[in-house]
Amino acid sequence: MKANLKAALLTAIIYPGAGHFSLKKHLIGAIFAGVFSVLLILTMKDIFAVAQCAANEIVAGKIPMTITSILGAAKEPSLACAKLAEYKYLPLMIIIWVLSMVDAYRLGKK
Repeated sequence: MKANLKAALLTAIIYPGAGHFSLKKHLIGAIFAGVFSVLLILTMKDIFAVAQCAANEIVAGKIPMTITSILGAAKEPSLACAKLAEYKYLPLMIIIWVLSMVDAYRLGKK
């Protein structure tokens, strides 16, 4: 398999920056992986905030302690919990991933 295709596929399937590591471009691979990891951690923080909000509503008695009610709250959180779920970092994550694939392909062609 050609180096450019292999690098692009590693980045697309594994993680942003993985293709750069296969091309021995460790610094740029670490930058892509690091930036993506920070954005992923911030997104997970938002997800955990929504889960904590729903758990607080269950403990407060706003959501009944039945499986269907809890699943319903997970699928459609209350307005207070939904405000926490902005997921503002997802578009940036997609952009970083695509840029990493394109750059790995470009560097593999050299």
